[in-house]
Amino acid sequence: MKFDILGVGNALVDETFYVSREFVDSTGLNFNSFKPFSFEEQEQIISSIPGNQLPEVMCGGSTTNSLAAASNLGSNCGLICQLGNDDRGSLYENNLKDNGIEPLNDFHHGSIKTGRCLVFITPNSERTMGTYLGASERLADNSEFISHANNAKIIFSEGYQFTSNENYHAFLNILKGCSKEIRFALSLSDPGVVNAFRERFEEVISIRNIDYLFCNQEEAIALAGENFVEELKKVAKNYVVTNGSKNSIIFENNQFNELDAYKVEALDSNGAGDIFAGAALHKVNEGESFLEACKFGNYASSIIVQEKSPRLTKDGYKGLLNNYKRSL
Repeated sequence: MKFDILGVGNALVDETFYVSREFVDSTGLNFNSFKPFSFEEQEQIISSIPGNQLPEVMCGGSTTNSLAAASNLGSNCGLICQLGNDDRGSLYENNLKDNGIEPLNDFHHGSIKTGRCLVFITPNSERTMGTYLGASERLADNSEFISHANNAKIIFSEGYQFTSNENYHAFLNILKGCSKEIRFALSLSDPGVVNAFRERFEEVISIRNIDYLFCNQEEAIALAGENFVEELKKVAKNYVVTNGSKNSIIFENNQFNELDAYKVEALDSNGAGDIFAGAALHKVNEGESFLEACKFGNYASSIIVQEKSPRLTKDGYKGLLNNYKRSL
């Protein structure tokens, strides 16, 4: 099967709660960042949430959220991920298919639960995550993964893949084994991940340059230092550095451009970077320049931050293109 975009990413069921900053600080989580937790620790945190609040449940994971955008916009997408043989695993696989994303791993772990991410959104729309990676960090390598990669135009992954030995080595084998003609896109995911697993990022970059790099300013500084604008040119042919409500920096064809951020009332930043990457890669596959693709990604991210969800509805994705054209 041919794919416009092949994702390699963590399969996580997101459970989102809306809480105060004080509650987040009481949990031991890293405010506005990511921290790994055991399933039992997650259960303890859930039991202490005020008001018996029920979570908003969404099949997530950074790469999957990006693919959901690209697929619903019209790209042909597949995903290599690892699930458990449980209810969350079944929910996740069905959700992939419902969004037109082809699951590309038939093996499900029997004794390890499907990954779960607790997402805590505070009143200023900051996102704090406590994640049990579970089966998602135990990707069982398979030689068929390279065949899938060679049937794709773009391989896309996330920095979170670098946090697990199994996932990282499976991803590395895909990257080494596939044709050099396949373009490589990467989202850095989190500055803490970049700092903690720097040697792995450097190893990947030594194997091949990144064709399309997506990151925010904190992640860019973590990877390349304060002079990231120039230093990222050494590792990526094209890159975008977002900066929240401030302008984004785009590098393409040895030229820099800036994108004005849309002025909107942000409710929830969860998924903003994911939809940016997915929308932009969809446009790249349609033949747009990276700059023009990022303009669309920039618009898409301005829409998602006005929603209390990391994804749009199917109709919401379909409306993006028409509404974007009208906004020009």
